[in-house]
Amino acid sequence: MVTIYANQSGNTLFDAAAQAQQVLTISKLPLTITANSSSKTYGNAVTFAGTEFTAAGLVNGNTVTGVSLNSTGAAATATVAGSAYPIVASGATGTGLANYNISYNNGALTVNPKVLTITADNHSKTYGDVLIFAGTEFTSTGLINGNTVTGVTLTSTGAAATASVAGGAYPIVASAATGTGLNNYTISYTNGALTVGRRALTITADNKEKFAGTANPVLTVSYAGFANGESNTVLTTQPTVSTTAITTSPTGDYPITASGAAAANYTINYVTGTLKVKAGAPTNISLAGITLYENSAGGTNAGTLSSTSDDPSATFTYTLVAGTGDTDNAQFAISGNKINTAAALNFENKASYSVRVKSTTQYGLSLERVFTIALSDVNEIPTLAAINNQTICFTTAAQTVALTGISAGPETAQTTTLTVTSNNTNLFEALTVSGSGATGALSYRIKANAVAGTATVTVTVKDNGGTANGGVDTYSRTFVITINALPVVSISSDKGTTLSKGETAVLTATGGSTYAWANNSGIVGATGNAALTVRPNQTTTYTVTAKNASGCEQTQSFTITVLEDYAKIKGSNLLTPNNDGYNDKWVIDNIDFYPNNEVKVFDKAGRLVFGKKAYDNTWDGTYNGVPLAEGTYYYIVDFGNRTRVFKGYITIVRND
Repeated sequence: MVTIYANQSGNTLFDAAAQAQQVLTISKLPLTITANSSSKTYGNAVTFAGTEFTAAGLVNGNTVTGVSLNSTGAAATATVAGSAYPIVASGATGTGLANYNISYNNGALTVNPKVLTITADNHSKTYGDVLIFAGTEFTSTGLINGNTVTGVTLTSTGAAATASVAGGAYPIVASAATGTGLNNYTISYTNGALTVGRRALTITADNKEKFAGTANPVLTVSYAGFANGESNTVLTTQPTVSTTAITTSPTGDYPITASGAAAANYTINYVTGTLKVKAGAPTNISLAGITLYENSAGGTNAGTLSSTSDDPSATFTYTLVAGTGDTDNAQFAISGNKINTAAALNFENKASYSVRVKSTTQYGLSLERVFTIALSDVNEIPTLAAINNQTICFTTAAQTVALTGISAGPETAQTTTLTVTSNNTNLFEALTVSGSGATGALSYRIKANAVAGTATVTVTVKDNGGTANGGVDTYSRTFVITINALPVVSISSDKGTTLSKGETAVLTATGGSTYAWANNSGIVGATGNAALTVRPNQTTTYTVTAKNASGCEQTQSFTITVLEDYAKIKGSNLLTPNNDGYNDKWVIDNIDFYPNNEVKVFDKAGRLVFGKKAYDNTWDGTYNGVPLAEGTYYYIVDFGNRTRVFKGYITIVRND
């Protein structure tokens, strides 16, 4: 506050006034101080001078000479990710600042990434090798604050085994660095260089040998060191091979040299070989025999041949040749240095064999010798003749199958036993086998509930010769027993089981493929069909035999009870005796089944015009041979024994 005083002195016109005072209040002026924004590179520390600001609102020459500035981003460890950091201003100093209300605005401190350079290390490798990078083959420049690069991805087209020498140097490309604090860097990568060196290839002249006086062998070389599955085809120039030996050179060792080869990816070294000139011919042939058993398959080894020669490096080939002692050459064959049988040999036919063998060196020099090969006896396989398959219709009766050709083989003094097995035991109630000498019998009986099925039956003959040394003491034959089911036959009647005398019924059989009815009274028509028409005059049983597709047959019977109830007696009431084949005779249906009948016919006046016992449907409307007049007549049918009497009328019509 300021006190203002006012004074007025008097003059000729006015009197002096008393002093007056007034209080003047002065308010502070707003002053805004704003910290300047700035940036730095990660890893640098920022020190503020206190002058990095702007002031707005100063008057009357007042000044701000400095402020206190601080920022969490000022430290060297402040990260890029934390940007921007506030720059906080406070504690302004200067002149006249008591007249101001000071407010502070923050500035912004931006941390920029530091440059980090990662350089892939240079490498070299040999052609054909695969270079695998561990990810640590690099150097880095620019890391601070304990930050690390723990690995990078390194690739190079020269890393493959197939990268050629001519293609180098190949760039080693670094990328995708990993580590700690790497977000604070701008990373640049510098390629390394991968150099591919030639691979060592050794060309060795192959050692050779020959007998004195013979032409030099073909000289060859061997290669060691090719990569990538390559061969000498990759050589731009093939090697030449030579030796100082000639056809007439004496025994001894002669150098074989290779030279002149060239290849893009290989450094070539040469190894000298040796041509040995030697002499030699077979001096002896030996057969290291082994026990040879009879009946061994063709190709069985009978012994191993060997030869000796003055030339310790001689090799030998063997052949069977004609000459003294070649009696059994055809029974044997030579494979390499093995003498083998050409076919199975039988001790019982021959026990000792003679062969003539020739041994020849690789230079054509030879020697011949005769050898004896002994054959050892072994037990030979028993015999049993083939057994035919059996097919029967189901029955529980015992069945027998004859067995023949049973023997112990050539060893006639041995004994044999027989056994039998089946793969379907549920089919058989009993299955046995027995034999004596060369014959035997297999017996079987089918289970009552088996009905049908098949079984493979195996009969085995065993002798007592044993199996030592490849002997065979058993022999088996198999055959199939087939049991076909019987047909299931049934008979039905279209009239049931009871008929009135004179009535006709049709019996129908089912369950078979063909049918045969047994002869019996009352059969009408054929008996070879499923259906049979019958007209029995008494209770009768009819029997059919049905056969199915397997040829199995079964019989079935059906009984019809015949009633003498006169229910089917019926007289015709019309007679037209004009010989046209219709109603020419007076017919009483089924009268033939009642032979004890008596028939009488009367005219309207009651006179008897016809009468007959055991009437047989033959009356033609005449009286004593004279045709009766047209009209109505009356009949009585009497069956006697006080049984039922039938009455009715007949109308005679004559249409001449």
